[in-house]
Amino acid sequence: MAAKPLKLKRERAKTVVRAARFTTSALVLIDHDIAHLDQPFTYGLPEDLKGEVRIGSRVLVPFKSEEREGIVLELVENQSSPSKPIVRVLNQNAFSQRSLKLATEVASRYATSIVKILRYIPETQLKEDWHHADLRERRTERVFEQISSNTTKRLMETLSSHSSATLILTPTEREAAQLFAELEQKIQSRLVKAFGRSKQPKIFPEAPIVIGTRAAIFWQIPYLSAVLIFHENSEHYWSDRSPFWNVRDVALIRSRIEGTDLHFYSGFPSMELLRLLELGYLKMAKPYRKSFFQRRKIRSKPESYHQTIRDGLKNGVVAVQVATKDYSALVICKTCRTRPTCQCGFQLKMVGKDLFACVVCGFSTSEWKCNFCGGKEKLLLSRGARRIEEELGKAFPSTPIYLSTADKEIETAPKDGIVISTPGMEPRGGKFSALVLLDGELQVNRPTLRAEERLMDNWFSLLSSAREDAPVFIDLNHNNPITQAITAENPLRIAKSLLSERKRVKLPPWYRIVIIEGEELGAMQEQLKLQFPNIEVSKSKDSHKYVLRIPVEESDQVIQGIHAFVKYRSASRKALVSVQIDPYDL
Repeated sequence: MAAKPLKLKRERAKTVVRAARFTTSALVLIDHDIAHLDQPFTYGLPEDLKGEVRIGSRVLVPFKSEEREGIVLELVENQSSPSKPIVRVLNQNAFSQRSLKLATEVASRYATSIVKILRYIPETQLKEDWHHADLRERRTERVFEQISSNTTKRLMETLSSHSSATLILTPTEREAAQLFAELEQKIQSRLVKAFGRSKQPKIFPEAPIVIGTRAAIFWQIPYLSAVLIFHENSEHYWSDRSPFWNVRDVALIRSRIEGTDLHFYSGFPSMELLRLLELGYLKMAKPYRKSFFQRRKIRSKPESYHQTIRDGLKNGVVAVQVATKDYSALVICKTCRTRPTCQCGFQLKMVGKDLFACVVCGFSTSEWKCNFCGGKEKLLLSRGARRIEEELGKAFPSTPIYLSTADKEIETAPKDGIVISTPGMEPRGGKFSALVLLDGELQVNRPTLRAEERLMDNWFSLLSSAREDAPVFIDLNHNNPITQAITAENPLRIAKSLLSERKRVKLPPWYRIVIIEGEELGAMQEQLKLQFPNIEVSKSKDSHKYVLRIPVEESDQVIQGIHAFVKYRSASRKALVSVQIDPYDL
């Protein structure tokens, strides 16, 4: 067989896009990760593309020696200077003008580029003119409401009669799925999933009700009129990647830009919401009031919780909540008071009776002895779910006991017995006949900024899952402010004292916390102190981390200065820095 003759591959000359003058030009934000080029560039609009390009369109443009995607931010008529033309339109209706404004303000709030925020916003293909539609002039409502036993019922009634789009956010997919299932029975045709692997639909139903998690706050929903957020102080609402935004602040910005109503539902508001309530920017919904004869019977230390369980078992199922799922989270040697440690150096946890395990290397043993003195006797300073299950099994031998933790969840509440759960893992669908709230001192004394907020939100939310006459045991002294607030069923009873304490020690919500990590930041520290004398800067001894405490009134100027510094570092080709504004916890 004769060999085929060789053929030369024809080389094609690279197309050179030349600048020219156009009657209409577009300011295009290039989609790239170069921090110091976070600005729009001017491109000409050819005649054949005039009917296709609009504000918010995704287009292809020449950038340096290649073609890059970009977003049209503005159209300008009669631009005198020559410019390169837009090559192609990729999506005419990618972003609404409101979404562009939201991305701009969120980027300014978190000292980052607009492009980074736009990547969180799913593009739309809708051709309707809702991009430019304005809601009718009306007064925007921003409300906080304490969760109660009839919150879901009233929410269903409101949504059934509501004739416009609503966005509902929950902290986790588990809660979103539960709420979706509850609403599906009545308003199935209007429901849209925004959790799990669900993507923004190309076409929304009329007056959609979108139920989702954190990322759904950026969804482009036509004619959105209200955003509802459950448990806004949950850590799940904080993004774990740069620029570390959180749902509450994005929702507040979106409400201001789009004029949407904003409703927060939780057992106890975060300190940030408490500040807005005190300033009058947020309103407190009128709580559901009970008569004097419907008041709960509250027991606390030094009484025993066994009597509360006995009373509850007469009428149904009793809920017992503990802080941890293991047998005991804190164990020490009885002889020398030393905590047990693994051979790898990390502390051992007691995950079962006489069973220790290391959460780092996976080592486990049932024959533990103290590494320091060799003793084998131990003291349990705290009791987890498995230990409480063992104790209650002995105290109530003929009663069924269920364990609901992250390892094994019980979705639906049984009709009788005792359910032991960790926070957030309580079964749904029933009304508990009694509540036992344990580990109060352990949870409130955790070395975190939001320990009290999380405990209050957790316990008050659990109260809404109990019958109105259900007795309650609280593992705190009767004179503790949290015990008194639950007895009075008023979560705001201790709010003012918490707010004043935070203000006195210069902590959120009165001060913004900014964490900056990077090398050679000494000049930045000196410049910030010189320009803004009211801020406080502290540096970690063992790392290149700076923590800034900034009065809220001056925070916008300081954050702009930090963003300018980040751009300067990028333009100077120096090592980049990480900026985290208002972290969830300290």
